[in-house]
Amino acid sequence: MIFEEEKSWDWGPNYKEQIDADFVWSNDDLSSDESKGGHIGETNGESDDGNNDNEESPHENVTQGRERRAPLWMEDYVRGDELSEEEEAETYMVEDDIGDDPILFEEAVKHDKWRKAMDSEIKSIEKNQTWELLDLPTWAKIIGVKWIFKTKLNEKGEVNKYKARLVAKGYSQQYRIDFTEVFAYVTRMDTIRMIVALAVCKGWDIFQLDVKSAFLHRELKEDVYVHQPEGYVKKGKEPKVYKLHKALYGLKQALNAWFSRIESQFVKEGFQKCPNEQTLFIKRSTGGNILVVSIYVDDLIYTGDDKGMMVEFKRSMMEAFDMSDLGKMRFFLGIEILQKPKGIFICQRKYATDILKFTMSESKPVNSPVVPGFKINRDVNGIVVNDTYFKQIVGSLMYLTATRPDIMFSVSLISRYMSKPTELHLQAAKRILRYLKGTTNYGIFYKKGGEKTCLLLRILIMQEMKKILKAHQVMIFY
Repeated sequence: MIFEEEKSWDWGPNYKEQIDADFVWSNDDLSSDESKGGHIGETNGESDDGNNDNEESPHENVTQGRERRAPLWMEDYVRGDELSEEEEAETYMVEDDIGDDPILFEEAVKHDKWRKAMDSEIKSIEKNQTWELLDLPTWAKIIGVKWIFKTKLNEKGEVNKYKARLVAKGYSQQYRIDFTEVFAYVTRMDTIRMIVALAVCKGWDIFQLDVKSAFLHRELKEDVYVHQPEGYVKKGKEPKVYKLHKALYGLKQALNAWFSRIESQFVKEGFQKCPNEQTLFIKRSTGGNILVVSIYVDDLIYTGDDKGMMVEFKRSMMEAFDMSDLGKMRFFLGIEILQKPKGIFICQRKYATDILKFTMSESKPVNSPVVPGFKINRDVNGIVVNDTYFKQIVGSLMYLTATRPDIMFSVSLISRYMSKPTELHLQAAKRILRYLKGTTNYGIFYKKGGEKTCLLLRILIMQEMKKILKAHQVMIFY
């Protein structure tokens, strides 16, 4: 082979036909900007306005346009575009014409829907005997309260209800005076995926419960006093304040108090807490049937092999707390769940769309989250960008990796440079967002059946179950 370095390709008037005769390649799956060489880090002599004096060589298009085979560890994942039109309709896209929620009380009080929402919140507080109106002691410190307004949507993106939440200004609390313990457990995303995988392997359905005003169910140990809320100041008793008997949203100890309350209820119902996951509770019947429950603040999901146990669990929980039965799990922590006869599909389509609305709603999609062969570095001499904006993008993408293993590597790559990001790092992050633009419907599909697929999962679950049952037997023995 002889390399003629000084010569160039003789394009001629029909160069495309010459290329097609020698190369078989397609440019259909390339975005318009990629076909122009608009990749991060490429130096092809192209100006910013997209004008390129030199045409691309066919070898570059062959490399970028070739079909890539998924690695073996991703053989159980399928893309969301394989769903039928009916199943696509069941994924939950939010309408754009809902409008912004009010921020100030003066704005909300002008609308009847928000006044009704505030009335409902006050009734719920008084029903739970949350506070008592009295004179403020001379030694006590008073904490302010404010209204938070939020439009709640259902899984179809339609308005479900208008929620007005009265929250305390917990930032003004003092440690050892207004609160002591604040820590509380929340379930990990790994646990959620494990429950989904277990349900698929066993052919179970997953159900969901929501606790109304969860933080109002636990007695406070500390003396906490708050102002009377705007719009509900008692006439003739304006100087008086409320002493809290139970926690309000916004208090630093509210989450800890609520978890202690719900945990005691599970113990009362005969559940055994997993020693390695404090938010996972398991209950076994005398016949060997099992019920698995996981909790994230005021959202509960549960599954099992005995419908009678699940019905009894739901009844007892709704008697102990004011709860909403949401039926089969469809939307949980920003994750959309589609339970089908062949398995369970999970994705974050709505969340990915919200990220793009916040950052790059008008961007053009690309077909890879990172430019092949591109290496990112510290870029010490690069132009520094707004680190807060960069961290917001990276944080949003990190949560998206719960159902998107295809962006895990690229997100991990840009997360190394959050301390002093430059334009190079921001361009790499925007590249991932452009990839999301065309792949918002991607997710993970857990296929039902298949002993080989479930073997490792079953071994891990059996190991955990042996630990739990052993501890349970010791408790019974004593």
